[in-house]
Amino acid sequence: MAAPKPTPRFISKERGKITALPLYCDGFVLKKHTGEKDFKRYFAELRGSTIFLYSDEENAMYTEKLELQNLKLLDPGNLKRKYISADFTLTLLKKEVRLKIENPDAGEEWKGFILTVAKLEIPSRLQLLPGQLLRLKEVLKEEKERQARQLVPVKEQEPPEAYDDVITNVPQCFYAVSRNKAIEMLVESPEFGNMILRPGSEKMNFAVTVRQLLTDGPTIKHYKVMRVENGFSIALDTPVTVCSLCDVAGHFVKESNGYLRPYIQPHTYATIIDQPVVLNGGKDQQKRQIPQAVVSPMIQTPTPPTQSSANEYIEVDYINGDELDKINHLNLKDDYPPIRNVPVPDSGFSEELLKALKKRRSTIY
Repeated sequence: MAAPKPTPRFISKERGKITALPLYCDGFVLKKHTGEKDFKRYFAELRGSTIFLYSDEENAMYTEKLELQNLKLLDPGNLKRKYISADFTLTLLKKEVRLKIENPDAGEEWKGFILTVAKLEIPSRLQLLPGQLLRLKEVLKEEKERQARQLVPVKEQEPPEAYDDVITNVPQCFYAVSRNKAIEMLVESPEFGNMILRPGSEKMNFAVTVRQLLTDGPTIKHYKVMRVENGFSIALDTPVTVCSLCDVAGHFVKESNGYLRPYIQPHTYATIIDQPVVLNGGKDQQKRQIPQAVVSPMIQTPTPPTQSSANEYIEVDYINGDELDKINHLNLKDDYPPIRNVPVPDSGFSEELLKALKKRRSTIY
């Protein structure tokens, strides 16, 4: 699954972190240096008193910057409303840069912003709307305050003794990883970029790891960046010295015409708060009581009485007539007949036999 493209708001925020300057104006411009034949299209941002040029609108790392504090002259050239585009030349300290803006109204506005931050005054010969002039006044006030803060002397610090003290202003593509880890990151997520700035094998130095797709296939290269007195030196056939680590990354982007892109991982945020699961461990953990199984009592069916066989003969005690007369004779003085216990049959007698005995008894008495 491809990673989501960064939003314009995210890109603008990353550019603000890299440059550490306020944004005043932005838009597409065409640029070429003196001696170059064709214009190149860039997305430009005016931050502070510097114009930062980006290879496209989605790139967070600039390819070139123009310091307007070194501006000597702004030649309006063909900046007229009747023309299709605005074209003017910036004469800086060591170079001349020609800018062309397709919309003449936007070109007039760019000219106003450039002169305001470079000279710290609003130019009088401008064809701008009242709202645009009000915006220039706000920019002028903010830029004066910003430059005044820069003039405050900074207390000199002791030379750094640890490697971490060197990393004070690094680009977003810097990661404190090893060489192998940097290669792994570039291979696994090429959509984030193809260039990583990382610590070098020697203390106080850095390295740049890039991954390029050539005709023979993907190629990994490593470049050494050494810390020198005036900044950082890139160890090439012709060494290049720049002021900061951000300029190191910008040099690689510029020399590759935007092919090398800084490796920047997007910041993702969670959108759901999970409920924690509390586990009581150790001595405080309560023992889980196992419920006892409910067992129904066993119901035993009573043993039915033994049925007598139909052919089985059961002997019963009978009283003869002579014995009965003798008993009656002995009890003549009583008004009631003598009571004689009826013999209880065995448990094996049937119900029919008991009925027969009761009937016989009633007949006798």
